[in-house]
Amino acid sequence: MGKVYKLDELSLDEINAVLTHKWLLSEKACQDVGIDFALDDWYTNHSKKWRDEKMKADFESQRTEIEKHKWYLSQKLGYDVGTQQAAIDWIKNGYAEAWRNKSGPYCKLEEKKEVKKEEKK
Repeated sequence: MGKVYKLDELSLDEINAVLTHKWLLSEKACQDVGIDFALDDWYTNHSKKWRDEKMKADFESQRTEIEKHKWYLSQKLGYDVGTQQAAIDWIKNGYAEAWRNKSGPYCKLEEKKEVKKEEKK
């Protein structure tokens, strides 16, 4: 018998991917396929590709956040700090952790931009 996969072994993003996969499988089958079937199918047939794509997307998103931090830090210090110094500062001062947890000052700035866009409408 093969490995039995469990939801508690997954990240929240992976769980959401499995739930989406379950919905798609259930729609195709015109009946609920069940979480165990969907989880096994996702692991067996889709998890590697999903994780590769997620890793690439996260890398690009992280790089964008470091570039934002570089700009803010350079403005604060009055000179171009460079990408390496910005990345180190981004990590040491907790911005990387805040980014991973979807919190922190940059997320709040994005929220403010969205509110301003809505107010203009």
